[in-house]
Amino acid sequence: MSKQDYMNTSVQEPPLDYSFRSIHVIQDLTSEEPRSGLRPLRHSKSGKSLTQSLWLNNNVLNDLRDFNHVVSLLLEHPENLAWIDLSFNDLTSIDPVLTTFFNLSVLYLHGNSIQRLGEVNKLAVLPRLRSLTLHGNPIEEEKGYRALVGTMSPAIALAFLPLVVTLLVRYRHYFRLLVRMVLLRSLRDCLSGLRAEERAFSYVLTHALPGDPSHILNTLDHWSSHCEYLGHMGPVKGQILTRLVEEKTPACVLELGTHFGYSTLLLARALPPGGRLLTVERDPRMAAVAEKLIRLAGFDERTVELIVSSSEEVIPRLRTQYQLSRADLALLAHRPRCYLRDLQLLEAHALLPAGATVLADHVLFPGAPRFLQYAKNCGRYRCRLHHTGLPDFPAIKDGIAQLTYAGPG
Repeated sequence: MSKQDYMNTSVQEPPLDYSFRSIHVIQDLTSEEPRSGLRPLRHSKSGKSLTQSLWLNNNVLNDLRDFNHVVSLLLEHPENLAWIDLSFNDLTSIDPVLTTFFNLSVLYLHGNSIQRLGEVNKLAVLPRLRSLTLHGNPIEEEKGYRALVGTMSPAIALAFLPLVVTLLVRYRHYFRLLVRMVLLRSLRDCLSGLRAEERAFSYVLTHALPGDPSHILNTLDHWSSHCEYLGHMGPVKGQILTRLVEEKTPACVLELGTHFGYSTLLLARALPPGGRLLTVERDPRMAAVAEKLIRLAGFDERTVELIVSSSEEVIPRLRTQYQLSRADLALLAHRPRCYLRDLQLLEAHALLPAGATVLADHVLFPGAPRFLQYAKNCGRYRCRLHHTGLPDFPAIKDGIAQLTYAGPG
């Protein structure tokens, strides 16, 4: 294949996609599998990809050391790289290595930590650059940023139309989730004056059997699939959670993030005789729904105690105020960005005994890369990832992380 033929065909190739992989250093690309898309990637006889697009967004990269070398190992023609997505990483500057790709036309750098507006001047040597994103960086606060964006807007507009078609096709499942989870829910909230979880509880009251947690859980699954998407743990993850609790037989369980009580019922149902569950929810309105659901399922306060407060305030008081000296199993199901903070709080207050199990939901979507990086590298945990999809959206990959605590070391 001639170079001109390659240029004509490779622009239509799907991207080499390493997004949402918790990648910390560029060298990790050589050991990671790219995400699969609608069309398979084509490769040369040497095994390298023929694409001109490389997506590294939503990772934890803070520099691009060895970028040229690694890209040459992945791409048959790295010099023809035309689209690089580095959005939502931890980059503090624009690495000069990016200026060596003279065919680069699309560069996404939004959602990083770039602080100096002067960094953008480095890209002036790229003759074909027509789309550059910088929003969500500290440079937004610098004088002159708005003027710079204004000069770029025509170029970005030219790139927008073909890109939106690609994104709509590739991420159609995410757009469907956005419509169901945000747009339709917001509309119904305004019309009814109730939250989706409150509407779901009203449905449970008229369709589920009181005192039967399994029937209540099935009723919630039916509501989420056929009426309003709840964004809950769902039956597939529920089976994983139930199996792990039954295997570990924990005497004391701590749940951070009650939400409306779905996962709480799963935990309570799987507790061994005499087991105790403390669950923490910071939203009073959501906690009120959960409290009703938990009691409707037949669990009293001796078995399931609901604490309405933020996790960072509760954890230091668990031993003295709530008489929880140890958590044999902890489920993190609140905000993924808080997982690492709360795990370290549990360690600092000696609430995790050796052999304790820590489960964390949504570690791939929306993702908790810093939490996973810490758990894998600190040397105090054995880690396993249970891969699943979102309820009703199996194409959107997610997972539950299972950590086994080895002790403070």
